Amino acid sequence: MVNSFFDHGDEEKPQDYIAALDLGTNTCRLLIAAITSDGPQVVDSYVRVIRLGDELATKGHISSEAMRRAVLTLKICAEKMNGYNVIRKRCVATATCRQASNREIFIEKILSDTGIELEVISSAEEARLAIVGCADLLDLSTRYAIAFDIGGGSTEVMWLELFPHKLPEIIQWTSLPLGVVTVAETLRHEPSSFTFLQKIRKAVAKEMKAFCDKAFIYPQLRKKNIQLIGTSGTVTTLAALYMNLDRYDRRQVSGLGLSPEVVKRTISSLYAMTPEERLLHPCIGPMRAELVMGGVAIFEGIYDVFPINPLRVADRGLREGILLDLM
Repeated sequence: MVNSFFDHGDEEKPQDYIAALDLGTNTCRLLIAAITSDGPQVVDSYVRVIRLGDELATKGHISSEAMRRAVLTLKICAEKMNGYNVIRKRCVATATCRQASNREIFIEKILSDTGIELEVISSAEEARLAIVGCADLLDLSTRYAIAFDIGGGSTEVMWLELFPHKLPEIIQWTSLPLGVVTVAETLRHEPSSFTFLQKIRKAVAKEMKAFCDKAFIYPQLRKKNIQLIGTSGTVTTLAALYMNLDRYDRRQVSGLGLSPEVVKRTISSLYAMTPEERLLHPCIGPMRAELVMGGVAIFEGIYDVFPINPLRVADRGLREGILLDLM
């Protein structure tokens, strides 16, 4: 069912469609899918970087400029959804809208200006939807899995039990108030970027060790009875860099397994790049150049505690989870 997300239908339009919109701290993402007997088939998608959380870490609110960008982007999303016979849709907002002091003003403005009613979901629901979206990339070679999603304003880490013929069950989860946008915003004011990134790495590793203790993960970790999967842009960027792609291609990246040697070598290459080199790299570019190192620091903190081979890469998550739920 999930594999049909990659098949953009070109046959005559069916009658009914569903839509999933994810308004994150960094990016707004929309998927519109036809309802078919094989599951949801994507017919339209839209992604726009809007940096909704550009002042969240420093001022605790959504800036007026970020609101303007969000309104313009969500008007486009509304037009796209109105162009199809969308019978069910879910439009969710995540970390920034959970944390911002002016979130109610923002949500009301979005409703009045675009007609889109945003649902601010909990970190637990965000974690669940991410797992639903990438569940078919997990296998039953182990009984357990660690899944993580490094977002713009928060990072969710899930401890899962796997079962045949059903979705994984979240045994325990944790949400860290760190994401690529909030780390990048704070990083601007730090005298040493490397020192700050290592501070983030150590803080995340400390939280992961506490999570291990709380969820009794260490015994299974010692037995090598756990697999590791990441659904974030950070790990998809690492995969694309490792593959030395001329341009990012989700079909080549999603599902890829990365060994610890590959992970270490790829991260070292990122640290060795200048900001200009990251900006010009075809798999990083202007949208992620400022954000990627914060994501790497968060990932390293997770990977320090869970150096599981391989690291499975998933270029799918919350939006796909919403579509499957709507089905």
